[in-house]
Amino acid sequence: MLRILLIDDNPNDRLIAVRQLKREFADLKVEQVAIADELAQALERGQFDLVITDYQLRWSNGLEVLRAIKTRYPDCPVIMFTNSGTQEVAVEAMKSGLDDYVVKSPQHYVRLTAAVRSALERAVARQKAVNLEVRFQTLLNRLNVGIYRATIDGSLLECNPAFLRLLGLGTLPEGPASRLIELYFQPEDYAQLIEQLRENGEVRDREMQLRRADGSLIWVRVSKTFTKIDGITIIDGLIEDISDRKQVELEREQLLSREQVARMEAEAEKQNYSLLSEASRLLVSSLDYRTTLAKLANLVVPTLADCCFIDIVETNLTVFEEPVVAAATPDIEALVLLLRRHYFASAEADFGVRKVLRTLEPELVTDVPNAFLPLIRQDAELRRLMRQIEVQSYIIVPLVARDRKLGAITWLTTQPNHSYSMIDLAMAQALAQRAATAIDNAQLYQQSLDANRIKDEFLAVLSHEIRTPLNPILGWAKLLRSKKLDEKKTAFALETIERNAQLQTKLIEDLLDISRILRGKLNLNVCPVDLATIIRAAMETVRLSAEAKSIQIHSELDSVVCQVFGDAGRLQQVVWNLLSNAIKFTPEGGQVEIYLEQDDSQAQILVKDTGKGISPDFLPYVFDTFRQADSATTRKFGGLGLGLAIVRYLVEMHGGTVLAESSGEGQGATFIINLPMILSELQVSSKESEATTANASVFAGLQILVVDDDPDSLELVTFILEQYGATVRALSSATETLAAIAQLKPDFLVSDIGMPEMDGYMLLRQIRSLSPEQGGRIPAIALTAYASEGDEQQALSVGFQAHIAKPIDPAQLVATITNIVQKSRGKGEG
Repeated sequence: MLRILLIDDNPNDRLIAVRQLKREFADLKVEQVAIADELAQALERGQFDLVITDYQLRWSNGLEVLRAIKTRYPDCPVIMFTNSGTQEVAVEAMKSGLDDYVVKSPQHYVRLTAAVRSALERAVARQKAVNLEVRFQTLLNRLNVGIYRATIDGSLLECNPAFLRLLGLGTLPEGPASRLIELYFQPEDYAQLIEQLRENGEVRDREMQLRRADGSLIWVRVSKTFTKIDGITIIDGLIEDISDRKQVELEREQLLSREQVARMEAEAEKQNYSLLSEASRLLVSSLDYRTTLAKLANLVVPTLADCCFIDIVETNLTVFEEPVVAAATPDIEALVLLLRRHYFASAEADFGVRKVLRTLEPELVTDVPNAFLPLIRQDAELRRLMRQIEVQSYIIVPLVARDRKLGAITWLTTQPNHSYSMIDLAMAQALAQRAATAIDNAQLYQQSLDANRIKDEFLAVLSHEIRTPLNPILGWAKLLRSKKLDEKKTAFALETIERNAQLQTKLIEDLLDISRILRGKLNLNVCPVDLATIIRAAMETVRLSAEAKSIQIHSELDSVVCQVFGDAGRLQQVVWNLLSNAIKFTPEGGQVEIYLEQDDSQAQILVKDTGKGISPDFLPYVFDTFRQADSATTRKFGGLGLGLAIVRYLVEMHGGTVLAESSGEGQGATFIINLPMILSELQVSSKESEATTANASVFAGLQILVVDDDPDSLELVTFILEQYGATVRALSSATETLAAIAQLKPDFLVSDIGMPEMDGYMLLRQIRSLSPEQGGRIPAIALTAYASEGDEQQALSVGFQAHIAKPIDPAQLVATITNIVQKSRGKGEG
């Protein structure tokens, strides 16, 4: 649910803003503030996701409100929606953290919903960036492995808490940090480390002793690499405490004289401990998680299992990557993969990988032949597989990191009379925990690489696209200066210069548009716009480029489709971008189609082509900024990959949606735009007119009391009910209402709740204490800005038949009254 705090002391402006917002956001709750006390209470509760405030308020101004909100909720988006501000006010507000500034006028109402959506998206993006940074820092802080960065002379630059704990330090010592790290190593060991670093550029898994701050010695495993940062050589180091393992090894050496059974048990325990230690080393040694998991699976086999497979899944848990598999023999691997595909990872099975991922509970089966016996009897294929592989016991453990389900690890043993135990399960869970962390780290790292790659590719393409038109411009300009060209060549040169200058102008305009979009500074000049005219103008603009490739543009523009509120220039830019894109990716002799149709209350524009199409992998990213399906130097089609991103943003600013469809490469593409029509308002009016006619018999002669201390709200409700044929008596206090009920004996009551001296609850309690002859059973509706579920329950409990929250929907008010009156008359007739 989207929760918006609306601060405006003009009830009509609040009504308009809420109705505009409800058209865009279905699951919406608006808390309205009209006075200073209500704002103070709202700020105390803090139950809102975004704030919309007027500038000129009776008790304050929008700048003071903005500062009050940002002081308590610095991350909450704030939009100023006003007709009384100035450019200076807007600038000052932006400096104070305002997210957007929307002029309060009919042609800008559509901008309000776009501003809200943009502000929320920016807030989400900021929060994601903060969360990602926090997760990285949390991961670094929680690792038991010491991580540090130092200069070549041993001066510590940064480290995680685990590194300080290894040294026995609570905080870094004061004073010079030079040669700090060297002080904690044995002199010979540290000299060898540095020498090996200079020779090879890295040190892997060197085991040595570290002297801690209290003088005690611990065993550590050290890995170091050289890194160049701004020309300076930096050492990145990992240090892992292996003292427990060394102690275990030492103790086991002392038990060699014990009986054979004791030696075997000790050896098994040693293997498990060593395996965990080795697994930890493997999992932090590489960010290629599939290679790392393959090594982990081969570590499990054959020590702990005859076969191990690791499933990695996407977040929807339906798409499995190809599993990582290790098996004692190729035959076992082939059979286990069949068993996995049909049973352990089957979507229909009530056991196995999918169940473990669904419940996050590990699965341990100690006696597979007996456990599977009912299924084996029913399934001949399973019977055949089980005879060939003879699985005795298995364990499946989920891979979970940061509450994300990443996959599962499965162990199987085919050894006769061998069953996995709870000790084995604990071992599997320990490995799974380490593996999940490694996968999560690798995926986070890959995401950062992808983001950097996209940025680098875009900059490379930008350089190419800007330089390409410069070449003919500068070349032909120099030839023109030589004055050696004849008239025909001079005309050709000028045409070439003009065409390439226009290309470069378009690139710059796209970049400026993206810059405005990213800064939230792109504004619309809104007025009624005829889409058919817009489309024809865009078609004329691209006509020459289509004719140059012998591409036919077929159009069907429905004349019934009425106007939309929008910026004519920006809407033409949207259609032009889509048509240009279609022509660009359609081969010579192809066809581009554009349609304008009506879909319910939406105007729908479809642009289809017979061109290159979009691959399924790229389709979800087609509207992303700086994304291109092909950014290689060998790419066939130019451009910056900004056009479709601009299309999406402009369409959404107009309150519409855009989506892309394609059956794949070579299958063409279709882009579909939906925009709200002005006709939808007329349709609403038409429906209200129909409702007026249908309900005329109910309201004819109906005498209604309306009580509200706010004169604007009182006038609005009175006007609505009189339009439907009711006789309305408008009152401004509860006291007047009690007197009117006694005198007029009205048929219906519509009452506000928040009124001075006597509120709506107190009023209805007094009415319900009257006899039926005195009006004690008059049907009543609570019409109020107190709109929570608790307010509704309280209204019903005191005797109101219904509760309607402000701002009112006239159709809802009329329908509610009609329903209550019809029920009341039905009871009377019965």
